[in-house]
Amino acid sequence: MKKLFRFLSGSVVLVSAPLLVVACVVARILRKKSLPRLMWGPTAIISNKYWSEAMKQAGYQSQTCMYRFYAGINKSSDFDWYLSSLFRWLPGPFGRGATKIFGGTAGFLRSIFKFDILHFTFTGGFLAHTGLWFWEAPLLKLAGVKTVVMPYGGDFFMYSRIVDPSVRHALNINYSENARCEKELEKRNFYWCRHADAVIGFFLWVDGLPRNDVGIYSPIIIDTEKWQPQTRFSPADGKNGMVKVIHTPNHRGCKGTEFLIKAVQELGAEGLQVELILVEKMQNDEVQRLMHQEADILAEQFIIPCYALSAMEGMSSALPVLANLDGESQTRVFRRYSYLNECPIFSATPESLKDRLRVLVTQPELRKKLGMAGRAYVEKYHSARLAQYLFGKIYERIWHGRQIDLMNLFHPLMGEYAADLPRVEHPLVENRLPC
Repeated sequence: MKKLFRFLSGSVVLVSAPLLVVACVVARILRKKSLPRLMWGPTAIISNKYWSEAMKQAGYQSQTCMYRFYAGINKSSDFDWYLSSLFRWLPGPFGRGATKIFGGTAGFLRSIFKFDILHFTFTGGFLAHTGLWFWEAPLLKLAGVKTVVMPYGGDFFMYSRIVDPSVRHALNINYSENARCEKELEKRNFYWCRHADAVIGFFLWVDGLPRNDVGIYSPIIIDTEKWQPQTRFSPADGKNGMVKVIHTPNHRGCKGTEFLIKAVQELGAEGLQVELILVEKMQNDEVQRLMHQEADILAEQFIIPCYALSAMEGMSSALPVLANLDGESQTRVFRRYSYLNECPIFSATPESLKDRLRVLVTQPELRKKLGMAGRAYVEKYHSARLAQYLFGKIYERIWHGRQIDLMNLFHPLMGEYAADLPRVEHPLVENRLPC
């Protein structure tokens, strides 16, 4: 059966190549230079949902289009369209087989006629898993379609180029397969760095990505209407009551979970009342409930020097957040040229984690200040407003041909975005408490 699939897939590549060229020419002729129609996918990353919804609010036609979704953390309703829907009229195994053999090509054809700007990862678009992946960029250009490419991690990390050996070690714990296919990753990374109309490398850019067109720490946003701030702000200080710490690792090795477990245990041995809520493979709705109703602190990650979606959810919920922002080579550029110094995350490494956690456990007023500042930070830099500004400026440049200085959009001295918005105030200096 596998040999048959390989034969049929190869035949589809040979037959479809000239047809795709003709289709691209037709799509270009039919394309109108109006407000661009947007597609997000086909990798099922939840950020695509939030970006698409934000741009719909701004008046764009926008749709998320995926191969599949990850049932452990997402619902099928999180995204608008799935590749398999093209062949739903075929019974069971025939529909699945047709999706594998013809799906990528069919998805590509649909995208060039239905959309004007495609947003995807460094893996590529719908031709990524076909024998025509290296023709995807020129075919899209022929069709008059623009591309915005953003990494998410597994699609681009080239381990030999990672600055911090601890990060390389942590990634090898959970994602060792990337170490075996670095040349393939490098090939696709350089391919899209050459051909994409815009690359948003953000904080991942510093570890080996040669191109980054926008001076932003992270374009990731969340639904701030859904992730409302908690209002209870427990007065517990670990002596007069229990303080609960929530941690949501997708993979423990990358997050440094073992160091957090040890820190909580040692604080407990000192007599502090601290409870760890360890959340793994849980639906987002339940994670949201725990953050809003149970937790007092969010502990995110302590190896890779960055913060990601879980930290944003915690800040949006008005929880103080612990994460590693100590890495000078990964953070200094975003302090100088972007907005990282407004971030109220309390930085912690495996070595400083117990002491920083003790500070938050024993100081409920500090927890409240950082929690409120975190909510303000997310509303400013990780909300629909940010996405509408960011992508709107990118479209002005790549679709309408205007001269937009994307590299300085969020410059603390030159950027326009924050000029009329209040600075996020908090007691931290470069994510630490001043001595």
